[in-house]
Amino acid sequence: MFTIKLENFEGPLDLLLYFIKRDKIDIYDIPISKITKEYIDAINHAKKLNVAIAGEFILMASMLTRLKTRMLLPRKEDEEGLEIDDPRNTLVDQLVQYKTFKNIANQLRTIQNNNKDIFYRPHDINLSDIEHSPTEFLREVSLFDISKIFKEALSNAPIDDNFYVERQTISLTEQRQFIISHFDKKGILLLNRLVKKLNNKLEIIVTFLALLEMIKTGEIICKQKDIFGQIEIKLNITAKA
Repeated sequence: MFTIKLENFEGPLDLLLYFIKRDKIDIYDIPISKITKEYIDAINHAKKLNVAIAGEFILMASMLTRLKTRMLLPRKEDEEGLEIDDPRNTLVDQLVQYKTFKNIANQLRTIQNNNKDIFYRPHDINLSDIEHSPTEFLREVSLFDISKIFKEALSNAPIDDNFYVERQTISLTEQRQFIISHFDKKGILLLNRLVKKLNNKLEIIVTFLALLEMIKTGEIICKQKDIFGQIEIKLNITAKA
């Protein structure tokens, strides 16, 4: 009599594979009556030890019992006398797939164990050639924080009551250069100071768009050292010119 501890198995299919391997059973010709008895005995043994049994083990027990009953019923056969609707097919498919994935997992675990203490010297990488996500250039700050400052600037911008149409041309390229021109010698610029240099709503909007574009391309890095503190913009020297 083998003592089975359910906690040693990852699930009901794992337990079934254990029985199949132990008894050297052909996985495509499982003796349902025998394996159902062993499976239920293992469940009952766990119950006697007051071991909490996962619902999936109980579900498999009921499935095996149902299969055992169906195996007693007459089934259709083809011209060669082979059973057409073998009720074990679904269980066999599940076991084969589980066994395949378990073998792959064991191989990956072996590779990990064999290489966990091996460290390779990294190749020299040109950071400017790597595709970056814009969020990588936001340190402890979000786009919401940045947009909030520009929203306040728009709200405080002077209201023009004159009703005349005047075409104003401000390009993203111009505002990009405008932003770059205000960095100090260390390549740092405070966002609040930048916003104070904008004169009207159009300049505020286009500058905001230019700033977002520079974050996206990695030209600048925005960070906030303290909660609710100043947002600092820094030139990213590794970015493409």
